[in-house]
Amino acid sequence: MKKQLCLISTLVVAGNLLSPAVFANPLADALAECRQQQNALKRLVCYDEINPGLTAAATDLNLATSNTVSNKVVQAHGQAPERPMPTRKTENAAAKAAPANSDFGLEHKQTADKQADQLYLTVKSISYSPRKELIVEFDNGQIWRQNDSSYYDIKVGERHFIKRGMLSSFTLGNDDNNRTIKVRRVE
Repeated sequence: MKKQLCLISTLVVAGNLLSPAVFANPLADALAECRQQQNALKRLVCYDEINPGLTAAATDLNLATSNTVSNKVVQAHGQAPERPMPTRKTENAAAKAAPANSDFGLEHKQTADKQADQLYLTVKSISYSPRKELIVEFDNGQIWRQNDSSYYDIKVGERHFIKRGMLSSFTLGNDDNNRTIKVRRVE
């Protein structure tokens, strides 16, 4: 109780000694000055000259501190502050409108992360298209077709891998040699 009384009396004394300029927000004043510029280039230069060290968090802290101090001074003196305090309704509404998920905008990356990058399969059958493109059926029922025209040595019963590449591309290869070919899934 004594600490609260001491704090309130300190704030009352400080409120009497300090001028209303202490509660002024330098960032808001600088932004207002820049908004008044008619020339677009001068306005841009003005915005660039605003102290980059002031962040939104620091501004929020300054506003919260000035609101708290001015409210306590008002309670002690029983009078309204010199200038109206800014309202935060628009920021609160924007925060409520944002989704609660912290992974917003990363959905496409999460599905790619959950998918396997490489799959080992055993060859069930081999055939060729009329254009001599390799068509491979694996033991799990998947059918993959060659996209390029390079040679690839493959036999029934061998174990090969399908590896995910960039931009939804896939390569067929095995661990016995370095040769791979581009393939796409048919079925």
